[in-house]
Formats: sequence, C-alpha cells, structure tokens
Amino acid sequence: MNVKPFPGPSCIRLYADDDDDRDFVDEGFAEKKGKDKDQTIPRRDLSVAFKTYKRQLSNYQRLQLANNYCKAAYLEVMSLAKEAGTWVRAKPRLGNLDDLVNEFRTPPLPGRKMEVSVATAVIPDVLASEIAEMMTLSSNLWSKLLFPLVKYVEGSNVVGSLQYLSNADVSIKAAVQMYAELQLPTTLVPTRYFEFLRYGKEIMDGIYIIVDVSSRYSDPFAKRNSERRPSGVIIREHGPEDCEIIWIENVEVDETRENLYSTIIGSNLAYGAHRWVTTLLWNLKRDKSSFSDLKIDVHPGAGSFLLALTQAMKRFFMECVSQHPDETALTVITSGEDPIRILHNKKLNEYISFVGVNSFRVQAKPLSVFQFLMKKDLQLEFRVFGDSETNEVDEEPELLFTFGTDDKSNIISLHKRVTKEGIVYGLQEASMDEYCSFILSKTLTEDTVNAHIVCGNKSIYEDSKSRMANITPSGFAIMPDGPGGLHCDASVVTFLVQLYYDPLGNPVDVEFVRKDFLSDLNSIIRELNEKVVGEKTNGIEIIHLTQGKASCI
Repeated sequence: MNVKPFPGPSCIRLYADDDDDRDFVDEGFAEKKGKDKDQTIPRRDLSVAFKTYKRQLSNYQRLQLANNYCKAAYLEVMSLAKEAGTWVRAKPRLGNLDDLVNEFRTPPLPGRKMEVSVATAVIPDVLASEIAEMMTLSSNLWSKLLFPLVKYVEGSNVVGSLQYLSNADVSIKAAVQMYAELQLPTTLVPTRYFEFLRYGKEIMDGIYIIVDVSSRYSDPFAKRNSERRPSGVIIREHGPEDCEIIWIENVEVDETRENLYSTIIGSNLAYGAHRWVTTLLWNLKRDKSSFSDLKIDVHPGAGSFLLALTQAMKRFFMECVSQHPDETALTVITSGEDPIRILHNKKLNEYISFVGVNSFRVQAKPLSVFQFLMKKDLQLEFRVFGDSETNEVDEEPELLFTFGTDDKSNIISLHKRVTKEGIVYGLQEASMDEYCSFILSKTLTEDTVNAHIVCGNKSIYEDSKSRMANITPSGFAIMPDGPGGLHCDASVVTFLVQLYYDPLGNPVDVEFVRKDFLSDLNSIIRELNEKVVGEKTNGIEIIHLTQGKASCI
C-alpha cells in the first residue's frame, strides 16, 4: 500500500492506487539505501540511532480510510449548504470526523486563496436522477453541459480502496477520478487544472449528492495547480418533471495577478457557483433550439449539425486562448509577455493560416458591445470575398434562417451574400450570458450548406482530416468588468481572427502577421469608442498594456 505521513491530525494519507502491499515507514525514519539494509541512520538532532520499523495495513483498514475521507467530504459539502441558508436544514450524522473536516478547512498557503460560493436553481424538464447520472456516468457529457467554463475533462475508473468502497456501499451510484481544465476566454488568465475524486450518492429516495474532493487527499503527486476542496451538487425532485439543485464551489487557487480580469476574478464572478448554474441552464436550453425565419429548406438533422459545428467553433476559440494550446494543431509564435498572441494553425494546408488574439477593455455595457459586435463580426467574415454583386460595400447579407432558444439567449443564423466570385454563406452563433457572451462566425461553401443543412447526408465528423478546417472561426468573447452582468458599466472583450496568406506569395513572418492583426484590432476599438462609447479617437492607435490594463494611444 502506498501511504505517507503528512502534517495534521491524520497520520496516513490514502492513495487511490493501493493495490500492492508496500509497507508504511513512519515519519522521521528511513532505511539507508545500500547493500547493508540493517544499518540505521541517526537523526541529526539526536545522539541515539533508532531502528526503522514498518507497519502494514489490512484491506479492512484501507477500506475504512477511504470510507472516512468520502464521508468527511460528504459532511463538508452538506455543512456548506446548511451554512449558506439553503433548504438543507441539518448535517448528516456520520460519527466523529472532526480531524478530516478540520483538514479540509486549513488556511491556504501564502500566495493562495479560497473561493467559496453557493447557488441554488430549479432545472426545468430534468429529473433529479437524470442530473445525477449526467454528472457522474459520463465525463464527456458533464464537460458538454458546462462548456465553455469547463474547457476539457477526462474521467477514469477508481482503483484500490476507492473501488472497494464503491462496490461495498450500495448508496454510492458511481465513483470517478476526474481531470478538468477551467479557462476564461482570454490569454491573460492562466488555465485552472484540477484533479479530483467524484462520487455520486443517493441520500434518500429522490435526493442525491455529487461530491468532489481534491486528489491531494489521495495522490499528492497529481498534476494540478488548483485544489478542489469538498465541493458538489445536492439534487432533489421539484414537482413531477423538474429538479432543484444546490451548487457548492469550494476551491483553493493562486492569488489573482493584476490584469484586465482582476475585478471579475476577485469578485468571484468568473468561477463562482452562480456561473456554474447559469452555464448548465444555458446549455440545456441551447439543446432545445428551434428554427425560425426559414427561407431555405432544412433537413431534420440540420439542427444537430449546427449545434455540433458551433460547439466545435467555440472549442477552437477556447483552445487558442488556453495557457497551453494543443501543440498538434496550434503553435504560439509570439512571446508570453506580448499582449498580442499569434498562433500558427498547422491543420490548414490550402493557406498559410494564423490566428490573432487580444483582450481589451471598453467603457460600455456588455449588452451594447454585444449588439454592435454581432453586425461587425459578419462584416469581418465576408470582407475577404470582395464587394457584393451590387458593389454596395456595407450591404448586409441575406438572413436565411435562425436556429435559437426561446429566450433568444443563443441564436445560430445562416447568412448569404452574392459576390462577383459567387455565393458565399456565413454561419454565426451569438450566445448571450450575464457572465460571458460569445459571437463567433465562419464562412461556408455552397456545397457544405447543401450537404449538411439542406440535404443532411453528411456529418461534420465523417472526414476527420478536414475537421479542423471546418471549425476555424473568428469572433469575440465579452465579459462584464465587474458586477452587474450585461448592464455592467464596462466590458472586457477578447477578439480572435483568422489570417490567411497565399503559400505561393511572399514570405510571411510574425511581425507581418502581427501588423495585420493590429490593423483589425485598432479598427474595432476605434469603432467601439466612436459608435458605442461615444468618444472620438484621433491618430494611430496601438494596443499596449499599462499596469495590466489594455488601452489605446
């Protein structure tokens, strides 16, 4: 069994992988490595040398350790829900677990901080048992329901004592070892990496709890920069078709460094429990989108295609702003200190393809910025195809349909423009949320529209080689610069654009690409200042960082 002593009231740290019978060596004593195993090593502060001794734990003791940690994490989540004044009125009676609960509540080390928040909500048209299954049985489904807050997740089966426990306790419905990455839509905030144990438990008929607890308590060598102290979701039935949830976030993370997003993160808006709940509700509504304003025929399977394609577009956006983008597809070619990020898209062979990304602040409400950028985004997408057939530069493309939610919080739309070179289609998804809104678009060929939307005889995933080419978007992410949601007094915007160059043309270096991106970026900031903020800007604008704030000069 792999066990090591650690500071605190508990004397043994439980490892998830404890199938072997390796011995426990007490703290302060160690065998001398070498040929003579009988020699002992004296402690420097003592004149007496002590023999090392070993202790073995039985399978029952291992099982008891796993059981105590899981019960203590369950107790802590219920306690946090009760302390927040939710419908949880009493803590479960689980015996004396004070030592472990106190360990969960130890103060963070210098340079770290705690973020604790609780939110409640009613989830319409989903039973409590269904939500519990969604969150435990499939890590991919959990990631989909909480995207884009959860950028990536991977789950694996538990082993050792945790596996014994899940098999022995009939109330435990599932136990999974989880690895998750949380990312804001900007390069200015590091990705949060978590590893944690998740298990689902039925408290009583119709009431469930999902408990997460950091792998620090089972594997101190797990790869993570953030600790998920006991967190979770408590679920109960709410009428015949709905359920009610209590979401508890309890994490230990690095202190926020000064940048554009300091206000958002410092106020617990970016990663708080309310945002998790809002993201879950938004994704459930998005899956029920319907067509309207139809001017073309659409295949019955077109909706599923549109949801999958636009989801993939947003994943590409989040990959581009990630602290460590997928190296098989993207290479960052600017320095980490440069506020402008330029990436080389290695998956496109037809062009030399780059991606430019930058975040900046606008003194305007997120709702006003969102409404302006919806139109601007399509203009940027269609510009590479030249003027329209009527030579009207500002002519708006024709709207062919919208595919959206009932409350218009998410709208996928297809637009057509007739140019001198032919017909060009533009697909846009505009998703509006009080914490984070997106406007993303990409062009589609007439063949793609016919095959996937009109006829529906192909899937986006049929040709894996062209999959990356099919999802490269341009667009914006918009977050409020503080409390107030869509009506906050200022916004933080991240702009991402695709930049294509002819492989047969002149050589292209990073400074050339950077200059092209800055031209687009400064143009957008100028228009936002003049048309949304109401301020005139003169001269050449250059984006730079001053004490962590993006500004224009």
